[in-house]
Amino acid sequence: MNRPTEYRPNAIALTIAGSDPSGGAGLQADLKTFQQFGVYGASVVTMITAQNSLGVRRVENLSTELVLDQLDAVLDDIQPIVAKTGALGTAETIDAVHQRAQQFNFPLVVDPVMVSKHGDSLLTEDAVTDDAVAAYRRLLPKAFLVTPNRFELERLTGIALNTNQDVAKAIHDLHQMGARFVLAKMGEVNGQSEHILGSGKENIAIQSKRFETQNTHGAGCILSAAITALIALGETDLKRIVQRAIRQVSIGIHNTQPIGKGRSPVETRVLADEPTELTELTS
Repeated sequence: MNRPTEYRPNAIALTIAGSDPSGGAGLQADLKTFQQFGVYGASVVTMITAQNSLGVRRVENLSTELVLDQLDAVLDDIQPIVAKTGALGTAETIDAVHQRAQQFNFPLVVDPVMVSKHGDSLLTEDAVTDDAVAAYRRLLPKAFLVTPNRFELERLTGIALNTNQDVAKAIHDLHQMGARFVLAKMGEVNGQSEHILGSGKENIAIQSKRFETQNTHGAGCILSAAITALIALGETDLKRIVQRAIRQVSIGIHNTQPIGKGRSPVETRVLADEPTELTELTS
């Protein structure tokens, strides 16, 4: 097992996300990823789920007041270098996090968890509304980086992503809404796994090997958590950060051993120090 080569006690990251008791996604995946990079992780729980590798059985959102009490308790005592959001659950909670984020003096990575990579809703039924989408749009000006998958990108912008021009327009629109950087997770493109990093000046498509496996539970959480961890460690070159995070997920998927009876979680107990082939295309 690979371990971080340098210990930095002040490398602290905060995740604001939902709980997955099976440990494959949500705040559990975030904390495991932070730990593997040598980053101390704090967490604020937004929702409790009853789920496993076979699927989600139940979701209960915590009250907005309790979410904010957790957040204030952490920030009153422990200062993170960076924070990330995962599933926030309701428009009210998204807006509450947005209000608290006005006081953040550290970058925020927003993973706008709404729709799975397969197009299934990840919000509770009463939260699948235009209000939740609008709340995420209000949060975007506080986002150092926003990491939507293709379905979330469509929901946030209202653009059907049928062509490369549509994707470029959608990324541009997220910048116009206030996000400083955008990392669009496009899934399979021409047999490769593609991510597009938008800086507002150019878009860089980063392609990596796509593995024929269903064992990808938590991949999006781990990607954004790895980015968050590397920022906490003091890395400043976002393209290099994103490349290493993509390698982390790719190697995690490659090393996944079956856990559970369904869609196994991505392996977090390896670090992507070994080279993994990535291809860049700039537009």
